[in-house]
Amino acid sequence: MPLMTQIRERMTTFFSVFAGLFVIYIVLDWGMDITGRKEASRMSESNEIGKINGTVITTRDFADLVKRNVDNQKAQTGTDPDENQMRLIRDQVWNEIVDDHLYGEQVKKMNISVPDKEISDWVYGDNPPEFLRRQFIDSTGNFDRMSYERVLKDPRNKARLLEVEDALRKQREREKLQSLILASVNVSEGDLLQRFTDQNIKYEGDYVFFDPTVLVIDSTVKVSADDARKYYNEHSDEFKFEATRKLKFVQFSYAPSAKDSQEVEEEVLDIKRRAKEGSDFLELAKTYSETPVAESTYYKHGELGQDRETAIFAAKAGEILEPVKEFDGYHLIKVLEFKTGKDEFVRASHILVNIEQNDSAAALEQAKIILGKLKGGADFADLARKNSKDPGSAIKGGDVGWFGRGRMDKAFENASFKAKPGQTVGPVKSAFGYHIIKVLAKDNREVRFADIQIPIRISGITREEIDQKARDLSYLAKETDLVKVATDEKYTIGDTPAFAKGANVPGVGASAALNRFAFANKVGAVSEAITTPNAIVVATVWEAKDAGIRPLDEVRSVIDNRIKRDRKMEIVHTMADEMRADVGTNDNLTKVSLKSPLLKITHTPEFTLEAGIPGFGRDMALTGALSALNVGEVSKPIDAIRGVFLVQLSKKTAFDSTAYAQQEATLRTQLLSEKRNRFIADWSDQLKKSADIVDNRDVFYH
Repeated sequence: MPLMTQIRERMTTFFSVFAGLFVIYIVLDWGMDITGRKEASRMSESNEIGKINGTVITTRDFADLVKRNVDNQKAQTGTDPDENQMRLIRDQVWNEIVDDHLYGEQVKKMNISVPDKEISDWVYGDNPPEFLRRQFIDSTGNFDRMSYERVLKDPRNKARLLEVEDALRKQREREKLQSLILASVNVSEGDLLQRFTDQNIKYEGDYVFFDPTVLVIDSTVKVSADDARKYYNEHSDEFKFEATRKLKFVQFSYAPSAKDSQEVEEEVLDIKRRAKEGSDFLELAKTYSETPVAESTYYKHGELGQDRETAIFAAKAGEILEPVKEFDGYHLIKVLEFKTGKDEFVRASHILVNIEQNDSAAALEQAKIILGKLKGGADFADLARKNSKDPGSAIKGGDVGWFGRGRMDKAFENASFKAKPGQTVGPVKSAFGYHIIKVLAKDNREVRFADIQIPIRISGITREEIDQKARDLSYLAKETDLVKVATDEKYTIGDTPAFAKGANVPGVGASAALNRFAFANKVGAVSEAITTPNAIVVATVWEAKDAGIRPLDEVRSVIDNRIKRDRKMEIVHTMADEMRADVGTNDNLTKVSLKSPLLKITHTPEFTLEAGIPGFGRDMALTGALSALNVGEVSKPIDAIRGVFLVQLSKKTAFDSTAYAQQEATLRTQLLSEKRNRFIADWSDQLKKSADIVDNRDVFYH
């Protein structure tokens, strides 16, 4: 019996039993001081994984907290975290450590304290902390106060309760810190009125848009070298660029090996053997399948993967099929029952001839030639592979699988359902071109089956082999050159465009470790093997550019375009100003539109300022001017982002004081929440930017 099968048989439900205990354990252990009180005693025992404003974070403290998070996840899921999940856990733990330390510094700086009595009143009061309270919810959904107090008073829990108090103290300290930080954040009456009017006042009217790209010929606007130089000098800050790096890299994907696939196949075959020998298939499915067993569901054609569908509908009720390998792993299937359904399905193959350059006649002639070859005895699948312009089906000999009504182009569908199995019809014209169609089968059955699905996962041995390849490449490349060694070994070499510090690495994805390597080393440096979410990477710094200001010749075209746009805007603004001067008090925009065939009056549907004018969005200059405009009044020229507007309102709903009174409290809550969230996020970001944070995790976790 394969090892994996033995292991699966020994698994019980103990994970679910202990899940709750682990959750409580983590909750009670949450208050551990991982950056302060134990640091001195551990400094001599562990290496430094990082520093936060000079305070050392030891590898042991970090690993302990990671292990607790891993144990917590395992207790809840019953499985060990994979490498990607481990990476996420380590990132989360590190971020929590940084936050905990930086917030702790601010608590001390602001002399925030939480007396013991405050904690005691909270724990023993009428409204205990939520994370404790939820551990004592009974089967009726109510809080079991007696059990809660019994646990609190049990002397055996004294040590744990002290740690809970530490955790609650930190929580309350953070709450007080946040209150102090947000004390100055408020919502004014003006803020409320602006939000209400933006959301509720409705506008309607006409506008004339002076589009500088249409009204001013580009060649008439000249930009001299002196103009460009002056603009460059005055706006040099706008042409600053961050330091960037380019890498060349070799990426080893974490994909299951042929041996990994073989082991799963052997396990599936062993399960099949046991089912054949008399074991209950449904019980085996409940034990081994990694997806829920839906033996009561009937499936139609087109609702399954093509390989499974073909095998299942070709079988008999009661038959256990050979394992089917699909994208999600191996499937061991027992067909339980067929029944006659209401819908008919067709399986067909086709050869598609595209209509190129609107030459329908040529395409039809080509389709007729192919049809003639088929009538002469040519193999349909072979002709489809050579001639069909539908790449998805051509590779399968033209087979498009099973389909019901409403799934295909109507002409294709009608021809397929009218034909008999084995019949070839066409040419049939559809929206895609001409089709030669061969109907392979028709069926109206539905099937019920049990499916044991076992995914193919990368094994520890395969992962280690991949890791070893990457480590070997890194070692050899450091002795010589990454590109040379990778070329000799026939590895695919990727290269990135320039990327900034802290950004994702193009072609690799999110990898803080790889980004840090790139910016901590000189050109030619070769990295260790660095793990990413789905691969392990060895890279070399190919190009390094320090931060600076782009030279004029590099940004000249950008500057020329900006100056031209500014000058075009000045021209159309003057044009709009002159035309506006001719509009009298009782005139409308028709007078303006008559002055040029390029100027048209556009009527807006009803809109609010929050949504903006349809087609132009929420342009601040435009919406600001509209809010001050009266009905019937023609605006002065409004310089918006895309051009200049003259607007005449025909409708502007009145301010509804009753609606405002009804919405005021809700609006105040929304605005205050938005402002606070923005403020605290900006404050936290600034706190981290100004901190001296050293992250050495890459040294310990590749």
